[in-house]
Amino acid sequence: MSDESAERENNGLSEAVNRDVSQLINHLRCSDAPDEVLAKATEHIQQALSTLKPWLQEGEGWSTISIGGDVPGFPWQEDDLTAVMPYSPVSGKRNPVAPPMRLWKAGESEVKGEVIFSPTYAGPPDSVHGGIIAAVFDEILAMANVISGTAGFTGTLTIKYRRKTPLNTPIELWGKNIRQDGRKQLCHGEMRVNGEVTASAEGLFICAAELNE
Repeated sequence: MSDESAERENNGLSEAVNRDVSQLINHLRCSDAPDEVLAKATEHIQQALSTLKPWLQEGEGWSTISIGGDVPGFPWQEDDLTAVMPYSPVSGKRNPVAPPMRLWKAGESEVKGEVIFSPTYAGPPDSVHGGIIAAVFDEILAMANVISGTAGFTGTLTIKYRRKTPLNTPIELWGKNIRQDGRKQLCHGEMRVNGEVTASAEGLFICAAELNE
């Protein structure tokens, strides 16, 4: 097996393990298991922790990286923008707390996407937590900046919650870099269910000074 093939296989296994852990989180969130079942599950979890512990790479290094653009195996993909952010807590396929979100390039400064939120992300009854919605918008608008060539840091993020964003339902995502004013980038975004807007966002992002020199 070539190094490239081995790398692809390793990436696939890592993403599969993270999907399983994500499912485990959901099962724990939604279960009403008796103590004896929880005790048995704990044994399995502790065994998995012991198996992984010798391989931890803490401190400075790839374990603290959120953007994988400079890491082999995480190429830029216009049809799956989140592939370059494998460790993102919002969209990373190598982060089990991230919802199964996908974003793709829809124009020079526009992104579209989709996500289904499980009960792991519940806030109000049958609805997505408002903080999760804000985090997802931050990711969407940031990627709209990235594809327009003007990546920056979040300055302000304003969310309007128009109606509940439901769980276990396909959510349409949209974001666009609307205007650039020097280092300032203004973006808009929406979440929609069957074409109806459930939440919208406006973000002001600031490009790092060194990027404008």
